[in-house]
Amino acid sequence: MKKIVFSVWFTVICAAMTATAQGVESADSVSGVYELGTVEVWANRSYNLSTDKIGSSELQRFNRENLQQALSLLPGISISEAGGRNEGSFYLRGFNMLQTPIFYDGVPVYVPYDGNVDVNRFMTFDLSRISVSKGFTSILYGPNTLSGAINMVSRKPVEKLEVRGTSGIKQSKDGLNGYHTAVNIGTKAEKYYFLGSLSFMDTRFINLSADMEPGDNEDGGKREQSAMKDLKFSVKGGYTPNATDEYSLNFIIQDASKNIPPPTSGTVRFWDYPVYDKKSLYYRSKTKLADKFFMNAVVFYDNYYNILDSYDDNTYTLQNMKKAFHSIYDDYSLGGSVNIATEFIPKHKLSVMLYEKYDSHKEQNGKIQENSETGQQPVEGEPIQKYLDNTMSAGVEDIFRLNEKMNLIGGLSYNYRKNIKAQEYGTHYLTGEKDVLYDFPAGSDGAFNYQLAVEYIPLPDHEITLSASRKSRFASQKERYSSAFGSQIPNPDLQSEFTWAFDLNYSARIASVIQINLSLYRNNIDNAIYRVTQGMLDDGTPIYQNRNVGKSVFQGFETAFGIQPVKWFNFGIHYSYLHMENKEDKDLKYTNVPNHTMIAYTEFRLTGWDAYLHIDTETNGKRFITSDGETLPGFTLANAKVSSKIIKGLNMEVGVRNLLDKNYFLVSTSYPREGRSFFTSLVYNF
Repeated sequence: MKKIVFSVWFTVICAAMTATAQGVESADSVSGVYELGTVEVWANRSYNLSTDKIGSSELQRFNRENLQQALSLLPGISISEAGGRNEGSFYLRGFNMLQTPIFYDGVPVYVPYDGNVDVNRFMTFDLSRISVSKGFTSILYGPNTLSGAINMVSRKPVEKLEVRGTSGIKQSKDGLNGYHTAVNIGTKAEKYYFLGSLSFMDTRFINLSADMEPGDNEDGGKREQSAMKDLKFSVKGGYTPNATDEYSLNFIIQDASKNIPPPTSGTVRFWDYPVYDKKSLYYRSKTKLADKFFMNAVVFYDNYYNILDSYDDNTYTLQNMKKAFHSIYDDYSLGGSVNIATEFIPKHKLSVMLYEKYDSHKEQNGKIQENSETGQQPVEGEPIQKYLDNTMSAGVEDIFRLNEKMNLIGGLSYNYRKNIKAQEYGTHYLTGEKDVLYDFPAGSDGAFNYQLAVEYIPLPDHEITLSASRKSRFASQKERYSSAFGSQIPNPDLQSEFTWAFDLNYSARIASVIQINLSLYRNNIDNAIYRVTQGMLDDGTPIYQNRNVGKSVFQGFETAFGIQPVKWFNFGIHYSYLHMENKEDKDLKYTNVPNHTMIAYTEFRLTGWDAYLHIDTETNGKRFITSDGETLPGFTLANAKVSSKIIKGLNMEVGVRNLLDKNYFLVSTSYPREGRSFFTSLVYNF
């Protein structure tokens, strides 16, 4: 059996050495895109500078059920995690999630205080596309696109009545892992459309590899404290009075709860997220104001609410010890933007953008009620602490068509962030007074961003772009004000970091059979936010402070090649290399990002029948997990799936993830990842 598995895996790798995981989007995937939710510099081209796209057909074929899984398909992106919070994360060309904003239909998505979000909570069943911009990024996204932007674009119905969905189960050697179900029901008429989506995923446990070595807090098999539940419901309604105008209202509810597995060894925290909820309401529109004048507008309200509990021990019952707490986040963002676009000036497509967003973060350690039966003692809660920010941006973007083969694309924006209020409860960071509610001094920050690109089309379906951009990112509320349980000194005056980004990209499509992509890039990062040691606590714990002292260079290349010589067979590969260097201390290592990543896949289709075999592999090189050079080993995962039509509109899929049952890690050997698991699902499209 092992010889057969190895032979299949080796054959796939060898064959895929000439292919790409980013296939051509199917017509269905393209036609179902909610265009109002896209943000692109050059929207009518298949390649948008250094933008990569994953269509709904790719998400289905690779069985990528959440955003983190989907992003791993693209060159330049490596996945990671925050093990202590059981949160999925990623790095884009070495930049973390604070430096790479996430959007949903062009609406920013993050926790205002932390500045990021758990990407595992975003299921992909109702998405039409995921777009990833790198380096040169449209100023229409607004501020903080230091390294680029991730935009999840929802579906839009294209038929009079359509029903799409999937239902399935997941299992392993340790039993039934969980199940999922998702359905999208929509309708499109001449002047209106409507879409309702429901997704539910219940993960009962994560199974571990048989090669996992038991630790102090984990004996293998079913991963301790690893259950998760996700529910997402969304409604979209749109009105299209004519061929140019569109008005749409969208509402999304995401309810989740997740356990947090303890580390297998070392210091243990017994944490749990019983509530991890998010709600969004946003309006988008496109209106023709006059001949060659258009207005695009968006207004949004995004609410985030979660509860994080810390317990005394692994029974997850009592919260009597000093380390225990009942933390509550209640956050929201309210904002919008207006973009006026015109082609009134010959050979120019000019866009002017105004953007404003108000962020509110409220937190407290809530009261814990006494319970004589369990032995829970009463715990007094804290007063609510408020953090309020206002962010504004104004910019202009122009596409100048020099001739049929060359375009110049330029952008300029000014971003401004003002802190309105920042409160903390505890020991005053200046006076040392204990158990007080105090205010940090208010502050502000501003930054200019500018960029220029040359796009050259030497032949049809061949494109070369060269770009340079100066991008910035404001410090998050947490970076400015967090005391990190007494181990960090707040820095209210922390300023924005910025980078000079240079990109050279080549893309080609040959005879609708071969697809080639090549990108070379360099980021010169300055004023970067680093944690600087400022002393020691009495117990020897280091005391840090975030400061603008960093200078770094991130550079590398990405290459992809794909081919489909016949209808029944295609294969592909992409490879990324990244080198990160700290200019102040070249011996200091950047953590959690592998230097090498590769995705390869192949598919065999049965002629005359809607059935195929899909095999893909994911390879990550070794990564540093400490700044002084400790590493985690690299790994290669293999996945396989068979899909076959049962009747028209109904397919059955059977597959396996982590086929070789690899025991692998992303941030520490104390947080092992999932071993081999099997899935069975029905996919329907009526």
